[in-house]
Amino acid sequence: MNFQALWLTSLFVLSTMSGCLTANETSEQAELRLATTTSMRDSGVLDLLIQEFKEAHDIEVEYVAVGTGAALVLGENKDVDALLVHAPSLEMQFIEEGHGTNRTMIAWNRFVLLSPQNFNGSIFDVFETINNEEQCFISRGDFSGTHHKEQAIWRALNETRGLEVTEDSNGLHPSGEWYYSIGQGMGAAINMANEKNCATLSDRGTALNFQEDVELLRLEFTDEHLYNPYSFIELSGPESKAASLFLEYLLGPGQLTIERYEIKGEAAFFSLGTSD
Repeated sequence: MNFQALWLTSLFVLSTMSGCLTANETSEQAELRLATTTSMRDSGVLDLLIQEFKEAHDIEVEYVAVGTGAALVLGENKDVDALLVHAPSLEMQFIEEGHGTNRTMIAWNRFVLLSPQNFNGSIFDVFETINNEEQCFISRGDFSGTHHKEQAIWRALNETRGLEVTEDSNGLHPSGEWYYSIGQGMGAAINMANEKNCATLSDRGTALNFQEDVELLRLEFTDEHLYNPYSFIELSGPESKAASLFLEYLLGPGQLTIERYEIKGEAAFFSLGTSD
């Protein structure tokens, strides 16, 4: 699925969501329209944060969960009031182009590799081995934050180790029948990787959520390159007081909720005060 198709799909989802992400029928204080990533939704932490925020401020938060690339398009078109995303370079470009007023980090974790077998070395060593041995790999191919990170790894291998890559409507990637670009979300990529005995790059939260349902190993890396910050972006134009209040909550009481939130006994995200 190319980016234009992903964008149109996202707009369709947005327009069919119980009428809440269309015209704002209530006061600005009464609701917030948010575009966010599937990882924040699928981990379960977002619903908890929204529930606590509503109890504190009596403000409804309606959201659409898509890849970061699609979320940024929704923000650019002012179809939402704010973004909660995780692709720093794309976010900074979004701000530089004047679509957002500020970008504030609210949590972080690391990307992980789900794989049917163990690997040694850095994430670059592992991706190079997967390519050289033509081991099955599932790519989201949806221009999400996770797909953006995967492409960055292939690009770095091309520039530093001469790994051959191509660039087309599925983004930048190696060639070969072992590489599958599916144009879908993280859950679909994990399920396909499990069914086909393949590897896939995942955000930590979704990987934990699927842990008991798949036979794939979850491989953790300390590579700085896999650092995965989640940021809240307020959009340019008329100020959304609801968005400002939600950011204030995320930086305040929400930090304790993020810090305490676990999936099957493990932290899915880390608060701003938590280090490695």
